[in-house]
Amino acid sequence: MKKLLKAVVLVMTVCILTLCSCGDQTQEAANHERPVFNLCYSINHNDSRTFLNCFIPPAKKKYLSSDESKSKDAVSDLLDKSGIEANDLSCEIIGKRELASADCEKLQKEYKKNYSKNDNFEKAFQIDACFTSSKGTDIRKLTVVLIDNNWYINSDVIQRFRFGSADTSEGDSSVSDKDSSRSKESSD
Repeated sequence: MKKLLKAVVLVMTVCILTLCSCGDQTQEAANHERPVFNLCYSINHNDSRTFLNCFIPPAKKKYLSSDESKSKDAVSDLLDKSGIEANDLSCEIIGKRELASADCEKLQKEYKKNYSKNDNFEKAFQIDACFTSSKGTDIRKLTVVLIDNNWYINSDVIQRFRFGSADTSEGDSSVSDKDSSRSKESSD
């Protein structure tokens, strides 16, 4: 009877340890998407602090020192420019891929050149995010980077969504119709 009890306890311990280790891997895989979903959440809740914290620290600092940040708070300004209301935005990840170490190094060199910062990019992912509102859809190709165990969107602060438009003149990573169809294929 004692042998049977020991065997059951041993099997249960192995099962628990296996489940715990799988849980950590699943959690890590989802963490790189967090800044994108936090971006959507912060816009829907008109939370400029959380919104700005989605972006790399130098981009946040650059935005806060700009004239744009003096007129309104970041989310209110974005909502006005985009023509949407709070609670009118949803987000779906339609494609993602981890960047190879060589691509991550290129990103890091560009970051150092642009911001004179020596932050280390531990990992990076390219994420295709579909933002939808009552005005339409804006598909964005966003790069997220892991710096000091925190994930950030590696771009300037998004100041406007272009719903239903492939216009990328503002340069904040909107994806054209051609690119968005390619992204959808790659996520299948």
